[in-house]
Amino acid sequence: MKKSKIISSLSLLVLFSWCFGSLAEQAGRPESQGVTPLAAEAHLPAPAAYAQDDVYSYNPLGKPDPFKPFINIDIRPSKTEAAKKAESIFPLQRAATESFRLVGVIGDNIRRVAIVEDAGKKFYPLFIGTRIGLNNGKVSEILADRIAVDEPDGKKVKRIILKLRKNI
Repeated sequence: MKKSKIISSLSLLVLFSWCFGSLAEQAGRPESQGVTPLAAEAHLPAPAAYAQDDVYSYNPLGKPDPFKPFINIDIRPSKTEAAKKAESIFPLQRAATESFRLVGVIGDNIRRVAIVEDAGKKFYPLFIGTRIGLNNGKVSEILADRIAVDEPDGKKVKRIILKLRKNI
């Protein structure tokens, strides 16, 4: 079965190469039917007549430039935009770390998951290494009753503890 596939594919390869070779040979031969080549015709100038300084230029004559954007957007930051931070696309990084409330911790000593609630009553899972807060804090420790978040504050690291509130 494999030999027949190999033989058929090799024969097709030889056939295609023969066809393309004959087409290339015909393209290289001048026409023998009395038709003159295009460069020798009277209404087209010979290629030697073109100056080497000629540069192509596009003149649309009232048409819009296809390479110009339709909408002009000023991408330079304004003074107010430079002062304020860009809002994150992640919901855990849109509010301060202290605004989240720890509602539960599940797991064992090897792997724990903490659940926090934001002001909008939405719940988010936290693992060690999850980013939270406006200052790009990172969950460093999850204990049975609290989590520790390390936030960079200049050259120092600020540790924020979120405790699990007991229902009494």
